[in-house]
Amino acid sequence: MKTALLAIDVGGSTSRATLVDMAGNCLGQGKNRGGNPGSNPPDQAAAAIIAASQAAAAEAGEPLDIKVALLAIAGPRNAEMQRRVEEAFRALGLSGSLVLTGDTHAMLPSVTAAADGYCIFCGTGSGAVRIHNGDVAAVVDAAGYLLGDLGSGFWLGQHAAIAVTAALEGRGPKTALTEAVLGSLDIPMSDDRAFDGRPRPLRLFIDAIYKMRPIELAKFAPLVVAHREDSVAGELLAQSEQYLLDNFRLVYDPGMPGPVVLGGSVAAHLTGLPAAIAAVIRAAGHEPDVRLAGDPTVGAVVLALRHQGVTVDEAMLARIAASIRDRSLRA
Repeated sequence: MKTALLAIDVGGSTSRATLVDMAGNCLGQGKNRGGNPGSNPPDQAAAAIIAASQAAAAEAGEPLDIKVALLAIAGPRNAEMQRRVEEAFRALGLSGSLVLTGDTHAMLPSVTAAADGYCIFCGTGSGAVRIHNGDVAAVVDAAGYLLGDLGSGFWLGQHAAIAVTAALEGRGPKTALTEAVLGSLDIPMSDDRAFDGRPRPLRLFIDAIYKMRPIELAKFAPLVVAHREDSVAGELLAQSEQYLLDNFRLVYDPGMPGPVVLGGSVAAHLTGLPAAIAAVIRAAGHEPDVRLAGDPTVGAVVLALRHQGVTVDEAMLARIAASIRDRSLRA
């Protein structure tokens, strides 16, 4: 029976499972919906993680002795979700431990073998972390949409919805986001009034929003990015950048230089953020190394290998990334 490691990157929108051998060669992959227990009921979160892992095992196509299952997971811990996941993983061949770590922990090793560095993420959620000796040493924000995630995709989407509501009521500036957001929900513009006296598009918009799970407001974030020339959208993106820069200032230790990795679906669109971060690092007397995160599944695999005592250098990291990429292309 072949020895394997299971690494799962569990985000708010997608769960990706990867099986590798002890050399980091990809044996199978699987994907499902988001498994963040903070934005999904425990049974749904567990089901997504299990389905992604079962798909990876099916692709591997042979019985495996899985020495560790590592979940790099967004959101709070949930005992019921963990119980369901571990039970299913035992059936897949897990003989070792189930290990949970934050999804941000996997960002740094997605692009570098360095043990010290910083991660700034802005996807559905947001925050910043300092990594020292391969472990998370400090965290700012990443507290979930009820307590933080300032500047995140959820934050952008929610504030886009607030701006649209204000514009339709006439208490806020007109914005291109109105037509874009309403159009994404198939709500036509009109001058008609609803039963409650509100503009009919606003009444339909309110009804549509409250039928959504709160975290689904993040779906409007790409519309903010797409309309960045609009003054309202531009102000939202500028505020998002400021929140992320403030987070970085709080986790940055001038005595510990290292690469800074930007990750998440929104981060790449915060065009002023890399230069602002670089300025902070230069002011501390260091040469900045700011880069975008790689495939989060690569980072999760590296963490799983390290958990088993495997030293991952830059050459091995490149082989892991190539193996996962090649497997994805064949799928």
